[in-house]
Amino acid sequence: MLVLLLACNNGPGKDSDSPPVVTEQGYCAVLTVLDDNCTACHSSSSTLDLATDPYAATVGVASAGYAGQTLVVPGEPDSSLLYLKITDGSGTWGGVMPPSGMLDTTKTEVIRSWIADGASEACDTPDSGGGNPYHPEGWEDPANHGMAAKLSEDNCVACHGSDLGGGGTGVSCDDCHEEGWRSNCTFCHGGEDNSTGAPPVDIRNGNSNVMSAAHTAHVEGTIHAPFDCVQCHKKPVDVLSSGHFLVGDSSPALSEVLFTAGLSPAANWSGSGCSNLYCHGNGQGNNGSIQVGGSAPCGSCHAITSSGQDPWDRMSGEHKKHLEAGFACSECHGDTVDAQEQLQDLSLHVNGRVDIATNAAITYNGSCNGTCHGKEHRAEHF
Repeated sequence: MLVLLLACNNGPGKDSDSPPVVTEQGYCAVLTVLDDNCTACHSSSSTLDLATDPYAATVGVASAGYAGQTLVVPGEPDSSLLYLKITDGSGTWGGVMPPSGMLDTTKTEVIRSWIADGASEACDTPDSGGGNPYHPEGWEDPANHGMAAKLSEDNCVACHGSDLGGGGTGVSCDDCHEEGWRSNCTFCHGGEDNSTGAPPVDIRNGNSNVMSAAHTAHVEGTIHAPFDCVQCHKKPVDVLSSGHFLVGDSSPALSEVLFTAGLSPAANWSGSGCSNLYCHGNGQGNNGSIQVGGSAPCGSCHAITSSGQDPWDRMSGEHKKHLEAGFACSECHGDTVDAQEQLQDLSLHVNGRVDIATNAAITYNGSCNGTCHGKEHRAEHF
């Protein structure tokens, strides 16, 4: 078994100048080679996904581009297209991978040794000097067993009890993990941009952020009050919440999108964008949509004073009449925007309701009553 010595990523806020050195063996060493050299292109959006679950994507899997070839044949590296692609400089298999140049022999030998040893998913070998324990040495490090837990390959509750307090092993997960870890979202994911956990890191703790680019924008509070996770997900309370990754998770490693508890309960997620949204809509129903990577500048959802006649025509009630007369948005929504249409109170924007605030002698309770600009209003609706 080849052993690869690698520096581990300490994560945000930790000293990265002198990272600890960890010993990785078998499949864990393979994961590191793939992470460093392959997943930038072979991600969840590519034909060959080496980012989500590379084991399932390669071992015993037929090549999509070369008939009769298998990506990884356990025990047979010279028959495995994955190994051939990273070692053949002649172009027999369409050019060496990665395109930047052939990997050094230390890394290619990691792949070869893993396949020759049977292409097991195990990351290490048991410590024979410690009474052959169930877990290999170093298992208490989340970096070593996090993947097995996330993919439900090793379910912690089976041995450590339904409350993780020890069960038949007599060892509580709390004995090794830091205080508060059970309900600390950033213990397992996120925390790259801010302390909310958005954007979440990918399944192996890398900050690829391929499908989660919108997370930070939703929690930063730039055009609306920071959104909670419940806007788009069923938010777990802790690691033992039903449907989370230890209890009743029917789709390991997949973050389900669920809008029913948020402002847009009728919304749909396609894998590349959202539709039937209240947010990103014009405020008159579930009519908004946006694609991953799209932007939402002021005026893209509902008209503003500079939008012009056609967008004004599509606004509700008396908006068009007021805008044609040169009234600013702030004259009726003064607590939300100022005369320059700069947001004044984020809690009043994209909040699921209409907030009216005028400087005139107008009262609003579903309709306007009173006098504004010399005109008397009697139950007039916006």
